[in-house]
Amino acid sequence: MKVLDIKFRVDDLVSAERPFEGKLPSEALNGSLDGLAGKLGYRSESDARVEGTVYLSAGGEVVVHGRLSVHVLFDCARCLTTRSKEVELEEDHVLVKRRPEQDGDLELIVSSDDEGAVEDTYEGDEVDLTDTFRQDLLLALPMNPSCEFAGVDQCLLDEGAAKAMEKPMDPRWAPLLALKKKLD
Repeated sequence: MKVLDIKFRVDDLVSAERPFEGKLPSEALNGSLDGLAGKLGYRSESDARVEGTVYLSAGGEVVVHGRLSVHVLFDCARCLTTRSKEVELEEDHVLVKRRPEQDGDLELIVSSDDEGAVEDTYEGDEVDLTDTFRQDLLLALPMNPSCEFAGVDQCLLDEGAAKAMEKPMDPRWAPLLALKKKLD
């Protein structure tokens, strides 16, 4: 059985799972990631790899189980050091078809199979998972990434504070330090 691309026709699906794989271009990701953490932002070093399985349920929903992996660069919000992180996500999605109404608006065909599920939609005969997985990545990234997000135990800002504590304290700060100790 041929592996589907990240964009495929609903007619290519059956009730058995079919594998899919594809890439989200780094240009498209960087357009979305830029400015996510203020002016610092995230930057994708390469295309994101997406793979998984997809099938058509008895109710006509497209059920997707996918994995995304991408290497991103970011600047720590605390010390401004450039860090990198391999982000790996595993997500499930149920996509239901939208049908046109009489007045031009689209109406959602609601699935009765799973009342509590959050459902995405698709239109026409083709499904494009690009935006679905791009949104998953955006939601997985913290708004204020720090060195800890990259797996670094101690931020450079913390190292600088530790070095500052090693230096003898200016005696003019002693009254303020005594007040702080009383408050703690």
